[in-house]
This record gives sequence, structure tokens and C-alpha cells, in this order.
Amino acid sequence: MSILYPRAKPYFSNKDVDDILKDIRETLHSGNLVQGKRVEEFETKFAKMVGIKYAVATNSCTSALELTIKSLGIENKKILVPTETFVATGNSVILSNNIPVFTDIDSSTLCMSYDTILDRMTPDVSAIIIVHMGGLITPDIYKIRNFCDRYGLYLIEDAAHAHGAQIYNEYRATIKYAGSLGDVGCFSFYPTKIMTTGEGGMITTNSYDVMFMAKTLRNHGGDGRLGTYPASNDRMNEISAILGLSQLKKLDEFVKKRNHIAKMYRKLLEDITEIDLLPEYKKIKNSYWNFYFILNNIDREKFINKMLQFGIQLGDAYNPPCHRQPVFERYVDGYDFKVADTILEKHISLPMYTELTDDDIVFIVDKVKEVVNDYRK
Repeated sequence: MSILYPRAKPYFSNKDVDDILKDIRETLHSGNLVQGKRVEEFETKFAKMVGIKYAVATNSCTSALELTIKSLGIENKKILVPTETFVATGNSVILSNNIPVFTDIDSSTLCMSYDTILDRMTPDVSAIIIVHMGGLITPDIYKIRNFCDRYGLYLIEDAAHAHGAQIYNEYRATIKYAGSLGDVGCFSFYPTKIMTTGEGGMITTNSYDVMFMAKTLRNHGGDGRLGTYPASNDRMNEISAILGLSQLKKLDEFVKKRNHIAKMYRKLLEDITEIDLLPEYKKIKNSYWNFYFILNNIDREKFINKMLQFGIQLGDAYNPPCHRQPVFERYVDGYDFKVADTILEKHISLPMYTELTDDDIVFIVDKVKEVVNDYRK
């Protein structure tokens, strides 16, 4: 069965491709393929977009998370992580010699909330990694930020899904971007994400010390010749940065299109009683990495397979959740993940990418309705 509508797909226009190839050709002739002027330019422009002082490019978001934790000086401590996230988030805690403590999620956002944090908070917790799930910044973010400030905790944003996501701060009458809300933000540029570099990641921060240490650790712990700290090679190459610069120019366009697609999905799905839509938040601009909804009394795997027969690929990130992953078994205690264990067996996402037309969206939803109607018979 051929895939007519993949779950996700990167977008480069013909002009983008021509410009990229021109820049790649120039870079190849320069002989400087790693950590050169393109990476520096990408870091500068990405930092400006987020609204912070510094950005540090890496070879993946996993590296960005691990380098962030190490750059903050956190070691042999507990770090709160939502169970609804890719394994990379929890792995980064372990790889930085710390202990992940998994939290439940909020049923209306699929994100960690203030209450789920309080449920798992102990005196030996040093940091919180909050994941902007599907591109949504939790409405609790400022409450969580204040909590971290009050108790001396680091707040790390896993913004892998949230390039261009925004939230309005009514107390200060300002708009803040994902990646500027915690002490450090970490982004992914994997091909399924809102913007891509093929493989790649980015650290965002206002801390000079974090920036300096992250740049040191990404380069073998030194200047490439003299190692000061035991570290790996987590650098970004110039060609990846060229892709990133091209994609960054289109980020506003990408987010606008994704919001349009989400609005159409929401309108066309709202009357289907077998589907529960997640709420919208007026003061938050979701970047819509995915458009999630919850299936009621419908077997998800059968639903996915039936949609696949129409060439429509669906997603269910991330199931199983971290507390059910074998790699994290030793870190799971008797905590009851009642929301995650219930909702993650029923949540699903529809195709979401720039090239979807209004007709495509109508077709996809028509097939959703057709499958749902089969269950009604």
C-alpha cells in the first residue's frame, strides 16, 4: 500500500533547493565543512528568532539535552521528566549521570502540568524538563517557572516540537517564544519536525556560562586539540546549517500553515462523537508539530490500519510512554500514571505538513468519518 499522505514531511520549494545547492557548492569549495560561518550564522539568527542571547548548534536534540544538563553542572541528581516524550529526553538524563523521575501528564494538554510536578517533587530534585508536546506550551508554564525560581530548580525546555510556538504573558504584556521560557531550551531539527537540518539540534539560553560550556563540551571538551573535559563530538556541520538557515526563513510560514490545517481539522471533526478534541488556548500559539485527538470506543490499531488502506499514515507519539519502556525499568517506582496509561492508548494524530491542501484535508477527514461510521454499524 503506497502512502499518499505521510504523517510528516519536510518542505523545500524549488527556489529553496536552488539556493541551498548554491550555498553548499560554495561551502564545498571553501573546504570548511564543520563549525564554520554557516553554523555561526544559523546560531545567531535562531537566537534572534527565539528572543534570547545565545544559541549553540549541535548534531541532535538528544545531544542538546545532554550538553544542557552537563553545562548546568547537574550530576547525580533527580530530574523530573514527563512520561509522554521520546526516549531521548529520559536518555539524556541518564547519559549525563543523573536520575530521571517520570511524571504523569495533563489530559487536556498531554504535557507535564504544575500539579503533576507537585505529585513527584522531592527535596533531591534539581531540575525539571518540560516537553512542549506536539508544539503546545503548557498554560502552566509561568506557574512552573515561578515554582522553579522559588525553590532553586533549573527549568529545561524540550522544545523539539515547538519551533515558533508562542505564549502571551498577561502580567508583563509580552509574547515569549518556546526556548526562552526556561533556563535553557533544546530544539530538534529531525526531518519530521517543523523545520529540519536533516539531523541537528539547538540549545538556547541567556546564560553566558551555559553557552560557553555547551560549546566546549560539543567539541571534545576543548578546542578540538586540547581537551579540558571528557566529552564527545556533538558539532553541527556546515551543510546542516545551510538547510537550517533556509528553513528558518520559512518558519513563520510553516507555523501559520500548520495552524490553518489544525483549524480545518478541528472544524471538520468537531461533530464526531467518537472523537474528543484537545482544547485550544487563546493566549498560546501552538506550532502544531502534530494535531492530536482522542478516540472513544474505537480500537486504535484497527483505526490506524484502516486509514492506511486509504494511503493515510497516522501517528501516536509517544506510545508506549517512558514508564513502560524497558530501558527505564529500573527508574520506575510504584507511582500511578493514571492519565498517561489511559489516554495514550487512545490518542492519535493526523498528517501535518506544509504541502497539505484544503482538498487534502477534506479527503483525510472524510476517510476518518468513513472509518468511524464502520464502527457504528
